[in-house]
Amino acid sequence: MGPLSGTVRSAVAGAVLLLLLTAGCAKYNTFFNAERAFDNAEQVREEALKRHEDPPEPSGQQKANYEIAIRKAQKILDDFPGHSLTDDALFLQAKAYHRLASYRMSIRKLDLLFSNFPQTEYQEEALYLQGLNYLLIGSLAKSQEYLDRLAKLFPKSRYQAETRKVVGDNAFTMQDWNTAYDSYREYLAQDNGVQNPDQVGLKLGECCWELKRFSDGVPVLDYVIENTLSPEMSFRAKLLKVRMLTRMNEFAEANALIGEIKPEAEIFQSEGMVALAEAKNLFAQGEGEVATPLLQNLPDEWKTAEVRAGAADLLGYSFLNEGKWALAREQFKTALAGKRVLEDQERTRRLSGNLQDYLAAEAALKDASGEKVPRLKLLEANALLFGLGRPRQAAELYMEATADTNADPGDAARALYGAILAYRDHLDRPDSADIFAASLQERFPDSPQAFMVASDPGDRDLLGMLLDRQRRVQADSLAALSPEQRAALVAVGSEWSPAIADRSRKGTGLRRRMVYLSRRENLVYPPPERGPQMGPSPGRNPVAAADSLGLRPQSTLPESVRPEYGRDLPVTLPDSSALDMASGIDTVTVPEPEPEKKVKKNKSDGWDYLRSPGEQP
Repeated sequence: MGPLSGTVRSAVAGAVLLLLLTAGCAKYNTFFNAERAFDNAEQVREEALKRHEDPPEPSGQQKANYEIAIRKAQKILDDFPGHSLTDDALFLQAKAYHRLASYRMSIRKLDLLFSNFPQTEYQEEALYLQGLNYLLIGSLAKSQEYLDRLAKLFPKSRYQAETRKVVGDNAFTMQDWNTAYDSYREYLAQDNGVQNPDQVGLKLGECCWELKRFSDGVPVLDYVIENTLSPEMSFRAKLLKVRMLTRMNEFAEANALIGEIKPEAEIFQSEGMVALAEAKNLFAQGEGEVATPLLQNLPDEWKTAEVRAGAADLLGYSFLNEGKWALAREQFKTALAGKRVLEDQERTRRLSGNLQDYLAAEAALKDASGEKVPRLKLLEANALLFGLGRPRQAAELYMEATADTNADPGDAARALYGAILAYRDHLDRPDSADIFAASLQERFPDSPQAFMVASDPGDRDLLGMLLDRQRRVQADSLAALSPEQRAALVAVGSEWSPAIADRSRKGTGLRRRMVYLSRRENLVYPPPERGPQMGPSPGRNPVAAADSLGLRPQSTLPESVRPEYGRDLPVTLPDSSALDMASGIDTVTVPEPEPEKKVKKNKSDGWDYLRSPGEQP
């Protein structure tokens, strides 16, 4: 029995040891799978950064991998409490939630990490991540608190510079160009921790373009061109530099750079963008006759959405300069139909609207007669003067509208005033403007336009003049009334009172509503001890029951003519207090619900609580 007993003991000990090893391996295997899922998701970000692109939002398998990492890490916290991997699991969850843009969940996990592991090895990165979380939810004060702790505990941390880059990226996405410009400059000025300076420099150059700081942007782009290892990054920087040089009227340098990047354009499928830059440079030099055919003959394979919109915009301005209104309008419509933002989209939209007004008036003028003719010419002239920058053509149309004998007096006065503005402010011919001003004051002395011409610029209170004129008209109308009409008007005025006006407003059917400025808790009423029976007792006349309780109003009709039971009776709402004191009504007692008993969970002996941030150790 001795040897046999030893064999049994050895087998039992081996089984126990194997079980312990299996349990220990399960913990580390679970965390290994969580880390592997997180790393697989991070590979998508790293590949985008290698291509000098902004990382995409997690989706598909990348998003699923982040979620797997969160679930696996939670399994460590649930199944193996107090294990040495607890802080690793919490930090992994915080990073995964941050990547999924669940910033508040990431904050909760990091709060648990700081509360339970104040000296964690992840403290430096965790402080940076927490500051970033609060920044992304808009809590700037809280974000700065964690960033200050990071600066105090880790003064040479690489995350100091990374914070400025993240602020710049967020501002760049929101098109807050000033904030992005400042943040990127501070990031590039850091002594250490600067990563991907060429990518950040190109974004800084784009901020300079949007802010029209071309002289500041060219040196930044030169730095990117000289230091980047990416041919595509260098090409994009050169293309942006061409556009800046054109705006700075450095045409010769821009031409030389265009010739340099043309062979590279085919590699990056950007032939259309280079053609646009070349056309803009030609237009800026006054060589529109060369630029227009270049844009009209672009190959279809070059016409991306951005190229199509940009080319249409340039052609629209070219046709506008040539006076080809219909062609310009069509090109502007094409440019505005694209989803890409044009360089000056508001100006293009405004010009398109002015062209539409002019072309509509021109089309209606063909079949117009009588006073419509000068009115349509006035509309054409307004579009030419105030929208299309054609003061000479506008002045001619104003004079034609003024000379037309069929013109309405208001239209004629407006046409004279338009002619004054055209000659005085745009054509620099003050003598002609004075002639039209004298004609305006002679023909239409009471018009608002005559008032604007006669008064000094500092004393032009057009609204006051119109109100004063209205008061004079009312006084003249009152003076012209007969005694009977005046007496009737006084009688009507004496009958009016604020109360009458208030009653008239009450009859509009509008209701006032209570507006609560803060959320109110739902009102909960306890059940009554005695509930009234819904209906009469069996066999009892409900009318008689109501009479006996005093709930039915006493009728003044004799008994013989009272309505019988079963006919339509007038509805009277009873007093709720009378129901409580009434006798003779069957009631049902509603028992109070018993509180639900909570089942306590059995905790394992090795349970180690994760304290919330508000609890003390």
